[in-house]
Amino acid sequence: ALGPSPNVLNIFKEKLDLKKYPDGNSENLKRTISRTFNINQAQIIIGAGADEIISLICQSFISKNDEVIVAEQSFLMYRIYSQLNGAIVKYAKNIDNKFSVDETLKLVSEKTKIVFIANPNNPTGSYLNKNELYELRDRLPERVLLVIDGAYAEYAQEKDYIDGKSLISETANTVMTRTFSKVYALAALRIGWAYAPLHIIEVLNKIRGPFNLSTAAINAGAAAIEDHDHVAKSVELNSNEKVELLKAYEEAQIHVHGGAANFLLLDLTNLAKKNSTMQQEMVVGLNNYLIKNNIFVRNVSDYGLPCHLRVTIGSKEQNRTVLDKIREYVEQVCNCLLYTSPSPRD
Repeated sequence: ALGPSPNVLNIFKEKLDLKKYPDGNSENLKRTISRTFNINQAQIIIGAGADEIISLICQSFISKNDEVIVAEQSFLMYRIYSQLNGAIVKYAKNIDNKFSVDETLKLVSEKTKIVFIANPNNPTGSYLNKNELYELRDRLPERVLLVIDGAYAEYAQEKDYIDGKSLISETANTVMTRTFSKVYALAALRIGWAYAPLHIIEVLNKIRGPFNLSTAAINAGAAAIEDHDHVAKSVELNSNEKVELLKAYEEAQIHVHGGAANFLLLDLTNLAKKNSTMQQEMVVGLNNYLIKNNIFVRNVSDYGLPCHLRVTIGSKEQNRTVLDKIREYVEQVCNCLLYTSPSPRD
């Protein structure tokens, strides 16, 4: 919500030598990540977004008719890249919109090659705690690669949350991916990275393109990750706004799932009672109403959630504007006043 660090913007004011190729190993960025997270630089790979790294993992470790397990509501690119490489994707049932260790393990077979988990999860905002994450790794066969996507890790302030970094040094077959598209606000530059055992990094580097990041992206990523104060302010704003918004949506009789990341998953099933057709029509109508007001949220029907909308937590002003428009639409459609308390901005 605060945008990129001012230090990043300074990168683009410098004179960049555009006639030279970028550093093919992104050494400056890897050094900075290594220092910040206290991890071995040799075990880091840089990608053009975490998407590229997920694609490299699938290309490297999947053969035709291998099996990949993902949660039924999780980041769509896991299944897309898996299928592009010939895998059969199996969907583990979520329990209360949360990744289930037991449901995942039920699907493991001799053909299982990879289990993908977003932690916190997109789009539900739920997460596995430390004990659950370790349980998943301990109960998975060692031959199965566990990929923990920590795109929203910086926002998760719960005391029992871990990003999975510690699992890398303790197991031979676990990968943690991260991105600069969320808390660092550099989505347009496409920067991601992964931390994994050395033998996995070596395989991924064999098929990675030699100049997958531009010089500007490498330097901007390093500048962003070193601005700890800006990151802390972004996380604090997100946490404070989340508390206010959870209360406001509850008062508006709109149920919210999850909340460990920088978005809220609004559940509109309560507003249209038990009529599923009305529920879905309300979601579509609300989404269109918001678009007409220049507000763009995420319709998550393609995740198997036809009665939900995912709303990013923005600035204070943005959040109040979205809340007011959602409340306005709901009151019109339901023909009743669902929220009579003063707005948080009042």
